[in-house]
Amino acid sequence: MVLCSIGLVSGLSYFELSRTTEENASVRIDRAARAAVAILCFGTDRVFHPQFDAKNNPVSLRIATAPGVNPLAPDEKLDQLVKAIGLTNQGAANLFAWSPQTSSFDRFATTFTSPDGGPPAAFSIGEGHPAYASLAAGRPFTGEVPVQGRLRLAYMTPILAESGKVAGALAVDVGWVDDLNLAENRLKTRITSAAIVILTGVILMGGIFLRFELRPLRQLARTADDLAAGTQPQHIPFTDRLDEIGDLAHGLERVTDLQDKLQKLAYTDPVTTAGNRARYFSDLNNALKRAKDGKFRASLIHLDFNGFAKINDTFGQQVGNRVLLQAYARLANIFGPSAQIARISADDFCILLPFDAQGAIAEDYAIQAIEMLSVPFHMEEGEIRVEPSIGIALLPQDAHDAETAHRVAGLALRAAKESKNARHIFFSAPLNERVQTEMLVETLLRAALKTGQLELHYQPQICPADDRLIGLEALVRWPNEKRGYIPPGEFIPIAEKTGLILELGQYVLERACKQAAAWRQAGFDFGQVSVNVSPLQFRQPSFASTVRQMLSAYRLPAPMLCLELTENVFVDTGEQMVLDILSELQNIGVQLSLDDFGSGYSSLSYLHRLPFQELKIDRAFLADADRDLQKEQLFQAIVGLGRSLGLRVIAEGAETAGEYALTAAHHCDGMQGFFCSPAVAAQDVRARIEAFHKSRPARSDRMEKKRA
Repeated sequence: MVLCSIGLVSGLSYFELSRTTEENASVRIDRAARAAVAILCFGTDRVFHPQFDAKNNPVSLRIATAPGVNPLAPDEKLDQLVKAIGLTNQGAANLFAWSPQTSSFDRFATTFTSPDGGPPAAFSIGEGHPAYASLAAGRPFTGEVPVQGRLRLAYMTPILAESGKVAGALAVDVGWVDDLNLAENRLKTRITSAAIVILTGVILMGGIFLRFELRPLRQLARTADDLAAGTQPQHIPFTDRLDEIGDLAHGLERVTDLQDKLQKLAYTDPVTTAGNRARYFSDLNNALKRAKDGKFRASLIHLDFNGFAKINDTFGQQVGNRVLLQAYARLANIFGPSAQIARISADDFCILLPFDAQGAIAEDYAIQAIEMLSVPFHMEEGEIRVEPSIGIALLPQDAHDAETAHRVAGLALRAAKESKNARHIFFSAPLNERVQTEMLVETLLRAALKTGQLELHYQPQICPADDRLIGLEALVRWPNEKRGYIPPGEFIPIAEKTGLILELGQYVLERACKQAAAWRQAGFDFGQVSVNVSPLQFRQPSFASTVRQMLSAYRLPAPMLCLELTENVFVDTGEQMVLDILSELQNIGVQLSLDDFGSGYSSLSYLHRLPFQELKIDRAFLADADRDLQKEQLFQAIVGLGRSLGLRVIAEGAETAGEYALTAAHHCDGMQGFFCSPAVAAQDVRARIEAFHKSRPARSDRMEKKRA
């Protein structure tokens, strides 16, 4: 605004001076022209008749002469008049005569002199001169004309003969143009200088003033930068001011309060008030950044409660949340204020514990945490116990980024949960190698399922009373070019862990039904084909309909398919759900077998209520029972129990003649094991059965000799 004001005032002043200068020059040149005409008319004996326009400015001079007389011939009288005109006008005066030969106006009288004071050089006005066109047409000219390399403001009046033809011209001026504009140029210089001085002063004063006035804004801007960077300021300055600065400070104060609330919402677990998953990864990233200089060490403790979902299922989520809140209170009491505790999921807690170099402190804390959390939680609903497991990773030696640190601590936690002895485990390289191996096996298994590389082998189930084939158990085998057959105990657990067991179970069920249908069509009396069903596969809502579709697709009678279930189906599964699924399968007509009876959570309370047709005794009860009386009696009791409940009893794992004879002696309905035949490919089943039948006489002789 100051700059515009200065420019406006200066411009108006310069414009006014220019206008005044122009008017003064115009007035002077008009007066000079009138004076020159008057002097010329009354100062010579020649008769000049001036003509004027509406403003009384001379437009021409007419001269009356006798015929044959040149009216503008040089003489002393005219020279004196020209000098008088120059003195009167305070300028220069010139008389020009028209030359028809050269079509120019030739000067014959002038007030100009040469530099040495003598007569000036000859001068003519010809084409190209600013006044030539006007004078040649008999019109006056007012304006700037070049003289000696400079410009003069001149008034040129044409002189006409009586006939109206141009005879010459009278030229007067009022001085050099730049001299006339001297005041204007001087003012222009002064205005410019003054404007620069004023503007410089305004800038300096304004800069000082602005720097002083903007100091609060800069402080508030730094506060805003701190807020944007996530740093919560202790105090917002200038809130006591009553002007706009104070309003801005109050606004930042409200933003600070809002950010504090949002940060608590964004980084706080609403159930326990511990940090949440976002806070956990932020703290973990910051800790690892500090650890890069080699001076900071920390332990990452990953804690989980085994079977915590049962608490929510039994008592409700509100009770589960109260348990988590009390668990957090115990953890905060154990680890203290220096630890950063976060709840990252349902019952997962992660604790970042600083200043730990060798893990000894972390192990002490982990032991305390397990002991404290194992103490029952006393609720209104009753006494609730949890079983904590802990995985520990040392930073930065175990990981250099947050994702890896969280992963390796999780691997240690999973190892602790799977361990039967240790409840807290440190991460180590073998854990990572095991995971890498599992991932590789999972990838290869997924590819093998898609390309149909897996094979089914079948182990005969023999009636020990007459060596009759009563069934075949389908067992999956995975051939490998380098390793031969990969053991099921290596890939089945990985399939269960990754969920591939669903696809694998579907694969086995379909291939077994297809093979059974082919045997039936070929007239091979195999009894029934047994297929193992995993708990995860069993709990699928569509499992029963899938079984029905398989039987229908291969036109296999339902009684020829036996589904073997282990007691694990009752773990984490409601009894009513198990009953509903078993009833649906029973309605289809398939056989149901309870596999590995006695190896898990065997309960006589459900054995008589569930619709099983077959009971398979775990090998642990048959092994060496022919040489151990107590084991034989236990085996006999289990067989008797199954038969008393109307179940078909199959003994697993008969590997010796004595064990085989024991199954016959105690009237087992069937047995399977290496003594009869290992699991073999489908095309080898008949040959194996025939070979076993042929060996019956030799086996009978050995048994007779043994009894003798």
